[in-house]
Amino acid sequence: MSRKNDFIVKKKRNFFEAFAKSKTPAVENPVAKKQVLEYVSNAVSEENATHEKVGLNDSIDNPGRLKEDQDDLDGAIRRGDEDEEEESTDFKLALLSSLQPTLPPETLLELLLTCNGSVSEAAELASSSSSKKQSTSIPTQSSISTFLSASESDSSTRKIPFPLPAIPKFKTLHLTTPSQVPFYAPATLHPSFLTPEIANQLLLECLAEVPSFGKYEFRLFERNVSSPHTASFFVRDEVMAAQHRRGYMYNGSYLDDIRTFTPTMRTVVPLIENFVNDQISERIINVYPGSQKLKHMLPPGKWHITSAFMNCYDGAKQSVGWHSDQLTYLGPRTVIASISLGVEREFRLRRVAPVVVDTAVPFEPDSEVEDGKEWKWQPEGQASIHLPHNSLLIMHAECQESWKHSVHPANNIQPHPVAGGKRINITFRCYRQSLRPDKIPKCKCGVGCVLKTVQRVKDRMGWYFWGCQVGNQWKDDEEDCDNKDKKKEGGCGYLIWAKFDDDGDPIWE
Repeated sequence: MSRKNDFIVKKKRNFFEAFAKSKTPAVENPVAKKQVLEYVSNAVSEENATHEKVGLNDSIDNPGRLKEDQDDLDGAIRRGDEDEEEESTDFKLALLSSLQPTLPPETLLELLLTCNGSVSEAAELASSSSSKKQSTSIPTQSSISTFLSASESDSSTRKIPFPLPAIPKFKTLHLTTPSQVPFYAPATLHPSFLTPEIANQLLLECLAEVPSFGKYEFRLFERNVSSPHTASFFVRDEVMAAQHRRGYMYNGSYLDDIRTFTPTMRTVVPLIENFVNDQISERIINVYPGSQKLKHMLPPGKWHITSAFMNCYDGAKQSVGWHSDQLTYLGPRTVIASISLGVEREFRLRRVAPVVVDTAVPFEPDSEVEDGKEWKWQPEGQASIHLPHNSLLIMHAECQESWKHSVHPANNIQPHPVAGGKRINITFRCYRQSLRPDKIPKCKCGVGCVLKTVQRVKDRMGWYFWGCQVGNQWKDDEEDCDNKDKKKEGGCGYLIWAKFDDDGDPIWE
């Protein structure tokens, strides 16, 4: 099914390219664009039907023809994979839309992001999800018990593996108890973390802040994008707030809305700090190789809360797509503690790292691969964790570099007696003094760089680099961005490799 899907993608790509290279004037009218899209889709459908009918008869009468067709299919798929890397996002969205005409643009963009820009993989994922929803005999989601025997499901006697095992492709593995979470996700879940009184007081303070929250605006794939939920940024005191307004950048822009911790936030900060540091020490001893902290991790006991993002998801449909948290001021191998208040929502994690060939062992940047071994990219399924009111989720040190996470839209939610349909999420962070804005490099645009990791280049998997982030800035004149010169306004392209010591502090040259 996948190979056939790839072949159809290739055919549709050829139609789009032929149309783009023809002398037909530019199509600006939305109705005309729709007509062109329908024409291309119908033409491809007719050709596919003819090709399948003729090809089937020829293959029966001439077995040699079957091998030739297979060779042509292999070549088309290879060329299609090469072409995909150079196509614009708009082109890919149009192509994917012709394959999945019933899906809205937001879903198509999410599919492309999930599949790292591969149209064929995105189409296969959409088809797989659609067929599963229509079938009653094939489940669309699995609990941990689906994969484990009765003895294996007893987590009290098992050691947490490192690296974690792969989740089967296209599967959503629902981790139904806190004890199951660390066996399939780089996180730990701690329900009923605060006393009910403190949790409710914190929730009430947060709800009082929410009406003045705003959506974050940034640029993604040459498009202006707004976050599908509202949020604000909090720091310890006014001195820190003034520092953040002057120098700290997020998605290429300065934050205007910076607030100080509420009274109950100040109360819970030391509780969270002590607990997280204990969890880090326990994880080093019981999970990490040789009972040693991972390279670039903060030493045990050094994790201190400096700031927090407070997010509000109002209703079942507000969500956030797949992403990793920005490392610029956090540094490598960071730990983030997230407390949930109000409505229970679904949190998902998906690994983006490769595996070692001929094994099921995912590769971690600090791992040593035996001589002669190679890696391969193996799309994985996702782990699903439901976060109830007053639960603390700790994303551990290996989470941001090798995994992405999201808050999934819900079909329906159970209203909370205080919050109604709202879920409040506070992500507490530890900003490093060694990574203040005045210390990090600036690009040729004169703007502070963003810290990222290499995730798709085998030879440098896990390497850190500083890069220009001007391309992420919201463009007020997006309506004029059809001009090709303006489309190239993605920053200066500045990039240098970042070096860190064993504790994750930068080494400047």
